[in-house]
Amino acid sequence: MRITYLQLVWLFTGLWGPAMGAFPSSVQIGGLFLRNTDQEYTAFRLAIFLHNTSPNATEAPFNLVPHVDNIETANSFAVTNAFCSQYSRGVFAIFGLYDKRSVHTLTSFCSALHISLVTPSFPSEGESQFVLQLRPSIRGALLSLLDHYDWNRFVFLYDTDRGYAILQAIMERAGQNSWQVSAICVENFNDASYRRLLEDLDRRQEKKFVIDLEAERLQNILEQIVSVGKHVKGYHYILANLGFKDISLERFMHGGANVTGFQLVDFSKPMVLKLMQRWNKLDQREYPGSESPPKYTSSLTYDGVLVMAEAFRNLRRQKIDISRRGNAGDCLANPAAPWNQGIDMERTLKQVRIQGLTGNIQFDHYGRRVNYTMDVFELKSNGPRKIGYWNDMDRLVLVQNELSLGNDSSGLENRTVIVTTIMPLLKNPLLRN
Repeated sequence: MRITYLQLVWLFTGLWGPAMGAFPSSVQIGGLFLRNTDQEYTAFRLAIFLHNTSPNATEAPFNLVPHVDNIETANSFAVTNAFCSQYSRGVFAIFGLYDKRSVHTLTSFCSALHISLVTPSFPSEGESQFVLQLRPSIRGALLSLLDHYDWNRFVFLYDTDRGYAILQAIMERAGQNSWQVSAICVENFNDASYRRLLEDLDRRQEKKFVIDLEAERLQNILEQIVSVGKHVKGYHYILANLGFKDISLERFMHGGANVTGFQLVDFSKPMVLKLMQRWNKLDQREYPGSESPPKYTSSLTYDGVLVMAEAFRNLRRQKIDISRRGNAGDCLANPAAPWNQGIDMERTLKQVRIQGLTGNIQFDHYGRRVNYTMDVFELKSNGPRKIGYWNDMDRLVLVQNELSLGNDSSGLENRTVIVTTIMPLLKNPLLRN
């Protein structure tokens, strides 16, 4: 049976009754989605549909009613309008995505008005009390892998879309271990710029790369690596991304280059297999992106709905009144008038501990994921293969003896950490000596 959006609308329209008792029978939640997040939105809708149609009344003693805004241009004005619209509708929490242009505005509103934000976007820098980060940090796993390979000279390609946390961690470790690192910001590069950069690095005999980019830009640079023939034996690429299986690597399989990365979602787990059965039945016209397996960001989105539902269940068990009666207030009021029960909502969200598509979901006091596991994958001639895993307790654990240590055995006398930033204004950006 295919699930259509009309069925979803019919379900919701019959359930928007007034709250009964201390806990509402229909829980209003917000949804903020950016451009090019169609599949994440599909995962969001599916998770809500499955919650609201659950035959187990204990699991779903209330219905989730979403109020969604799709933001075409993620500037502060658009984000302000979307947030204020949802705040005025009385949402209890917001599931939302952000980018570097919108993160400050969105998190500032959440902090001022005590509205919790559950997000699969990159972990924001600094401490934001009312933000729950579904995406685990890749920092520890990446550093463990670099230590294992014993790399002491490599190129680090990055952009600033996700901040500077990984760059800072790499540079700190480079200083401690006398690594020679060429760190290059490529966020404003086009295809020609990528090719010129890769050719110049090849002349410098650079064969080892860590690539820390979001999926779309990562795919672009991988295509250019193939176009200039740097996907062959002798090159090694570590992809600092949590969706190794989301990335198209077919042409690398036949080239011979070593490609290593991380995978957050284990598609062999029963919960994931069960969800995939429902996912594959979705009407692709109604649910964009469902023609492909869910990316890790879509899996995080699905898990975000599970986290919110579990928090509401816990509040209901505790008989905490979270109703927002009457007018929800002006989000631009000065001084700000925060939601009285916002602290209870934030505390309960951070106490959630469940199993989701991305494994164990648990947060620390700052809303960051803890006690999570990610698999380590390497590209083989027949496709991606798991070679180990990483978690906080065990660190890097290899399950096969095929993880090579790289092919550069030459000693390096130069102990200087090289940081190179290529400015976007240069017509022919090249890595300078």
